[in-house]
Amino acid sequence: MLVSRQNTLKAHVQGNYWLILVIVLLSLLAAGCEENQSAECEEIFQVAQDVQHSNQNISEFHEHSNETKNWLQAANTFSLAADRIALLEMNRSELIKYQNQLVTIYRIYSQATYDAVRARENKDLSTLQSARQDVIKAEVIQQKLIRDINTYCVNNR
Repeated sequence: MLVSRQNTLKAHVQGNYWLILVIVLLSLLAAGCEENQSAECEEIFQVAQDVQHSNQNISEFHEHSNETKNWLQAANTFSLAADRIALLEMNRSELIKYQNQLVTIYRIYSQATYDAVRARENKDLSTLQSARQDVIKAEVIQQKLIRDINTYCVNNR
């Protein structure tokens, strides 16, 4: 009888051991997914912050200058940012959607800036105004998108 109880107890402990192990592994997996999502959000924000910082430096350094070179440098910064964001590996469908939208916005900024440079060189006021309107539309979309990304990343931690 004592041996039977010991075997039953041993089986019960082993069963609990496996249950505890499964719970711990699932917890680690869930924490890993949360950290992964947090890292994905951080990557998006880092690129956006780098673009803002880079273009701020360009405008501050050449504050009183309207040189074409500065405009081209800003356009290139947007283009590179779009490429960087496109290369980020996102696992969550919502973040992938935001990633694609941000790539599109940065490409609009880049193209509008290139168009503005070309319009200035050709003294084409209508193309310059069109490029300006593209930037304004992209700004509105970007502001909403950044709010949406912030909300998603904060609510899904």
